[in-house]
Amino acid sequence: MLGGCNTLCGYLNQQLEEVVCNLLCDYVGIQAFIKLVDTIDPDSIYICEELTVCPISRNASASFKQLSVSPSRGSQGTTFVVEALFQVNNTIGTGELDVVVLPPDGFAIEGGTLLVNVKPGVYGAKFEVQTQPSEQEPFSPGQYIVQAAVCEGTCGSSHPYTKTLTKAQTSFFITQ
Repeated sequence: MLGGCNTLCGYLNQQLEEVVCNLLCDYVGIQAFIKLVDTIDPDSIYICEELTVCPISRNASASFKQLSVSPSRGSQGTTFVVEALFQVNNTIGTGELDVVVLPPDGFAIEGGTLLVNVKPGVYGAKFEVQTQPSEQEPFSPGQYIVQAAVCEGTCGSSHPYTKTLTKAQTSFFITQ
């Protein structure tokens, strides 16, 4: 037996996806939600839009004003703070701010925040990257690329209503 919404949505890798999944699943019920997921890949924002729970904007637009990392250099164990400052020019219906850190060797580190009905204005977000070495991520010395995007819909999705509104890139270095 699969269980309820919490069990099903607990299999998702990203916290943002898990939260949206739980909200939608609770809203329509587990059986209807499973039927929907069987017919659509598990893109929680698109499912939310298809259920007409999440707003859609066909003319959303945004631009980055700043993407920075502080400090720009540090040894293993340093906590780097990624700060994203973006301007929404036309309202975002349902989308996300997606931040990805690409290590020189290892797996990408992803973070982000859900954006719902975001009106024109300037917005900011901060993300911490703690570089304490572990089995999964050694945080070896080198350049770490930080990429950010603001999207209508899920960044990288091919579903209708999805569009990358703006992208930015910066980096930080882990020293010996």
